[in-house]
Amino acid sequence: MDRFSKFHPAVCFSFFAAVIVLTLLFINPVYPAVSFAFSSLYLLRLRGRAAVSQLFKLSLPLAAAVALFNMLFVRRGSVLLFSLFGRAFYLEGLAYGACLGLMLGAVLMWFSCYMQVMSSERFTSLFGRLAPNTALMISMVFRFIPNMLKTAAEIRDAQLGLGNEVKGVKNTLGRFSALVSISLEASIETADAMRAKGFGKGKRRFYNRYRLRTADYLLLPLLLLLFAAELFAKSIGTFDFFFADGLEIKGFSLPALLGFIFLAAMPVIIDFKEDIKWHFLKQKI
Repeated sequence: MDRFSKFHPAVCFSFFAAVIVLTLLFINPVYPAVSFAFSSLYLLRLRGRAAVSQLFKLSLPLAAAVALFNMLFVRRGSVLLFSLFGRAFYLEGLAYGACLGLMLGAVLMWFSCYMQVMSSERFTSLFGRLAPNTALMISMVFRFIPNMLKTAAEIRDAQLGLGNEVKGVKNTLGRFSALVSISLEASIETADAMRAKGFGKGKRRFYNRYRLRTADYLLLPLLLLLFAAELFAKSIGTFDFFFADGLEIKGFSLPALLGFIFLAAMPVIIDFKEDIKWHFLKQKI
């Protein structure tokens, strides 16, 4: 059981917002690597090996493609890797592309974790009072993609069960047409259900079953403090990485690195602590 997902939606949303923003801000080999490692560990906790392996098949080739693409089009650098048809390819371009690719892979991993922890109900409870229509629309968009992927898999399984061919452009277009039809029908049913429940008519009462507890009051300020400290470290040039005329990292700060490691590892640490506690409780039985 994942203990971190049991915290208040404000705590969970603040964590994902902080770790994703910091992953995007620090363009260097260290922070994206740390972010990718702990996002993978947390996703392994949430969804198991199969889901992590599937995302690895997407994120790692994406990182390699970004690295190679950047090397092909960046013409500046001092460390020559090789020349081809009179064109020079430099280490700096490959390193910068690798950092960007790893950063995108880490963000993809964190968003996969976000989809497991922040359900549409939790998101709506968090922003329903401030912007009810916008919160509902965003939650529906977040649900649309997983539901569409699930429906596509069901259509493919049904075709296989009937003994029909699922390969080829013609068969793919046929499944896509069925998927669009099912999605449109589902959206019409949702709209009719919302209209029948009186959505958009008169003032609505807001219900929120989530309440801040002591652990939430302790963890939320800690998250905000770590996030503010990392932003300050970034503003003074900590972990600035230069990719022109050689690879160089400036402003190395061990406290800043440890702070980001602790922030990214927070869900894993909380779950590990609960696992140890549960193990000792079982020993006493």
